Amino acid sequence: MFDSPDLDLAPYGDIDMTKYVRRSYCSWNDAGQSLLVQCFAHARQVENLLLPGTSDLHLVLCTAGRAVMHVGSEGSSTRRRWTAGRLELMVPGRSTARSYVAASALSTVQVHPRTPS
Repeated sequence: MFDSPDLDLAPYGDIDMTKYVRRSYCSWNDAGQSLLVQCFAHARQVENLLLPGTSDLHLVLCTAGRAVMHVGSEGSSTRRRWTAGRLELMVPGRSTARSYVAASALSTVQVHPRTPS
């Protein structure tokens, strides 16, 4: 985990992300810490991954693969197709539960812009 007063990443500290993703790139030491960019290869199947709500904006771009993603939040549930080019904004402060089965290897680029002080 990254220690930063400008990024709200602490809620992810309790999740064993190695079950779900393999990080292939992290910009933490390259981007002057004004922004965090990470690349991930995802597990082929995930059941009920609980992701915490954070105060940061979090953008996720699917760069490869195909999956049907089931997302639950605040009592509602949606089903979305994830394919290369899909961009999703993780709404600040909203926890989600995610499940999916990927039809092909799934990878993403995820961006956490620094929150202005």
